[in-house]
Amino acid sequence: METDHTQPPLPRFRPEPLPLSLLLLALSTLFLCSIDKGYFYRPGSLNYETAKNLSIAENLSSDHQFRLFQRRRPVPDAAPTYDMYSRFPVGGFALIKL
Repeated sequence: METDHTQPPLPRFRPEPLPLSLLLLALSTLFLCSIDKGYFYRPGSLNYETAKNLSIAENLSSDHQFRLFQRRRPVPDAAPTYDMYSRFPVGGFALIKL
């Protein structure tokens, strides 16, 4: 007696209309509502923090032995001094640099 080793066909994927419509409704509220962009562009900490993180990521290189610093100050007849900032791990700054 031989057994049939064929598998039954896979059911066809049919998305449910309710979750898809809820997702589209949620996304449409982003475009229909007026978002106050002034909150994101407020003066103060957001711009300073962004500039600080970008400067640390820019200075992250093997030329500076992967130091986490904001600024390097030249000193006459001596090694330059660094304004160090290593409060957070290097991984976040490496991602920003990428």
